[in-house]
Amino acid sequence: MRMQFGRDNQTYGRTTLIPFTTQNPTLQRLQGLLPLLGQGGGRISASVYDTAQVLRAYPPPGGVTPGLEWLKRQQEADGGWGSPAAPLYRRISTIAAILALHQYADIVDSSESIAAGLEHLHFQRELWASTVPESLPVGAELIYPYLIDEGARLKLRIPRQGNTALLSQGRKKLKYIQHIQPDAGSPPMHSWEAWGSTPELAYLDGAGSIGHSPAATAVWLNRLPKTAETEPLRREAEAYLKNASRVTGYNVPGVVPGIWPMDKFELAFGLYPLLVADLLDHPDLQTILQPQLDALGFALTDQGIGLSDYFYQDGDDTAAALAILHTVGYVVDTAVLERFRGDGVYYAFGGEIQMSLSLTARAVHTLRLFGQRDNAAIQMLLKTQGENGRWQDDKWHISWLYNTLHLVLALAAEPEGYTAVMHAQDDLIQNQHPNGGWGVSDEATPSETAYGLLTLYRLFKEKLLTQEGYRAFHKGQAYLQEHINQADLDRTSLWIEKELYVPHRIEKMFELCALLTHIN
Repeated sequence: MRMQFGRDNQTYGRTTLIPFTTQNPTLQRLQGLLPLLGQGGGRISASVYDTAQVLRAYPPPGGVTPGLEWLKRQQEADGGWGSPAAPLYRRISTIAAILALHQYADIVDSSESIAAGLEHLHFQRELWASTVPESLPVGAELIYPYLIDEGARLKLRIPRQGNTALLSQGRKKLKYIQHIQPDAGSPPMHSWEAWGSTPELAYLDGAGSIGHSPAATAVWLNRLPKTAETEPLRREAEAYLKNASRVTGYNVPGVVPGIWPMDKFELAFGLYPLLVADLLDHPDLQTILQPQLDALGFALTDQGIGLSDYFYQDGDDTAAALAILHTVGYVVDTAVLERFRGDGVYYAFGGEIQMSLSLTARAVHTLRLFGQRDNAAIQMLLKTQGENGRWQDDKWHISWLYNTLHLVLALAAEPEGYTAVMHAQDDLIQNQHPNGGWGVSDEATPSETAYGLLTLYRLFKEKLLTQEGYRAFHKGQAYLQEHINQADLDRTSLWIEKELYVPHRIEKMFELCALLTHIN
């Protein structure tokens, strides 16, 4: 699986690129970013939920005050935590923040913040009362009732009404967990804080974490007995929390991401835009690119690849790695995708209830690169397109623009996909913001604009781009050129975890690659 041969017979065509010189600033930035993919466990934004859990369960040695002040600064004007534009992902973060501020009320006065948060919870529209969307926050069916019970124990007036579908799903998930008895590095461990009780020593994975989750690791440490036997593992988990707090860009003790490390995820998804933009064979990138391709090839096993070497393999990273490695000439086999295949869909992990449109589309695209076809998956993707031309409600990303890119990659070369991708193109053009960007909210974002541009580029490569599409592409590149330097801490969180997050290097790779494409 890790052998390489020549690149003479590639299935992906070359592109017409902007003429490059060594002075091209966008290319130089890409050359600088490529070697960083996967370094330091990956770069990811901070999590309100995980930070609150760490402060509550296993605070940093220097104290909780800096972390609590950070939590207070993240509160929105309406009293909740998380973006008002994405209400589905606010409730868990808001409850967790209230619990942390309440616990340390004698250290930092947070009475106004707590009161505003509780009022927000009472007036927020109940989003999970009768159904559970595909885009549910990771582990919400377990974490939400756990937090509600914590609030009741502390006599906080957190509303419990509704959420019958979510609670029902949570009960099913608990039965599933009890049945499989998950081990270290498995997906259920990522939410161990919500269902675990006994801190088994074997739960600690090779990263020194419980399920690559700072929240789960902190709760596990809180419950871990202090003995000679447990002391080495305690130090290992403490080091994990300390290292996790260094990757968010805030440099505040106790402020941590929602998932980490994620170096192989960052590597696979960071290289994927090069595939989409036909840059994998660019001569000025080869010296820098080859070590990263080798690293990806060595990480891919006959079981797939996961977000790190210490977490279970998943279908999304596996499909991305297969597509990249096959395109550049590595000998890889799509048979590994079978373990992630369902009935017309592909899953990240076994036991998942929600399906992912983007993952299924990536798998279909990958199979096409190998000259293979999954007709059931293609039909499912075609059937799930909305009347407005969009594919929405994905498991891993909230932006329809992210979905549109991956669905166009999957369907543009399919004869049956013509009507769907042309409808998607019309929707994309009609919903371009006046400033040239794209975004799910009233404000465009650089990453979503990159998805829009790469979608139009792939339509161009399939000879499907309209004249309006040409104009939208050039207008979008002008916007992205102007906004690509947006600071990491100012970025809009669009990727789904226990709450929304930003994988900084991955987004920057999409943006740089989008700027380096050209249509004529």
